[in-house]
Amino acid sequence: MAWGKMHPSDTLFIALPRPLHKTFSRSGLPDNVFLSEQSNALFHRFPNLVWLFMMMPLLARRYKADVYYSPLPCLPFLLPRRMKKIIVVHDVVNIEFQKTMQWKNVLANKLLFGRSIKKADIIWTNSFYTQDKVRQYFPKRQCQDIFTGASINRTVYKPITLTDDQRLQILQKYHIEKDFVLFVGSLEPRKNLTFLLSLMPELYRRKQLQLVVVGGSGWKNSSIRSVVEDKDFPRESTVFCGFVPNEDLVKLYHLARCFVSASLNEGFGMPQLEALLCGCPIVTAHNSAMIEVAEGKDGATTVAGYDPDIWIDTIIRVADERPKVDTAQLADYDWNVILKNFLESRL
Repeated sequence: MAWGKMHPSDTLFIALPRPLHKTFSRSGLPDNVFLSEQSNALFHRFPNLVWLFMMMPLLARRYKADVYYSPLPCLPFLLPRRMKKIIVVHDVVNIEFQKTMQWKNVLANKLLFGRSIKKADIIWTNSFYTQDKVRQYFPKRQCQDIFTGASINRTVYKPITLTDDQRLQILQKYHIEKDFVLFVGSLEPRKNLTFLLSLMPELYRRKQLQLVVVGGSGWKNSSIRSVVEDKDFPRESTVFCGFVPNEDLVKLYHLARCFVSASLNEGFGMPQLEALLCGCPIVTAHNSAMIEVAEGKDGATTVAGYDPDIWIDTIIRVADERPKVDTAQLADYDWNVILKNFLESRL
């Protein structure tokens, strides 16, 4: 949307393997942005990757497109040679944390990831950490200059004022009974949620803090189950919310004493940025791209290593103090600024 508004002379086609979800509003789309939604039920039975390789070369020729932009590091075969090809690289988890991935994703990345990086005309990374990793693992590639920048929807994730009724409603909806710290993320081992859960008996004993987990709907089928169902684990200390809509997530960021992530590696640190933009202080691991988002920011604390006592003391201190977040320090994380830099320097 920002690209369309910034360059009204460009025509943008967004190709989707399925119709847009009913919650998405089309009213905000600029006049020069068009959606190409696949309505054929037959295609819905195929994985998105199959649809991508079958349809994108055809659509590129149908629309006589000059540029192919992929939000994933995946270039379909048979794209027109004249097209400028842009791929976004979010991380190199498939190389450094392969054991945390499903086998089908490992296979897809082995076949497509390296080829796409080597053949892309423009590589766009979401952090300087990821940029350095691309340079490290792919020194021989067609594109030597890498553009870097990422953000989130700042019209959604922003400071808001909650009434007492709104506070009570959201707490009751997710069965939150005490002051809480918030985790947002998937259940993959790289997120290190089991470590965070291991801190909860002491955090709950000392401060009656609950841990609210957003995004962990399948925990009963994961290694997390052995931690949560241990006889010494205070089950009332942790609330698993599963999927939470954006409007509720923003409220949870505002109500949490702090956001916490003990992740082993992140290509960017999206929930960290979401929390900070909502004014929620964060405690996050001092590694990978999380350092870029957090270090030196008011309201952000990083923790090196995984000493449980240090993590517990840090979380308690931040939860007690709830330091003020200076959102002005996040001015560079703005799609309008990022796109302006990209379009002026690369296209």
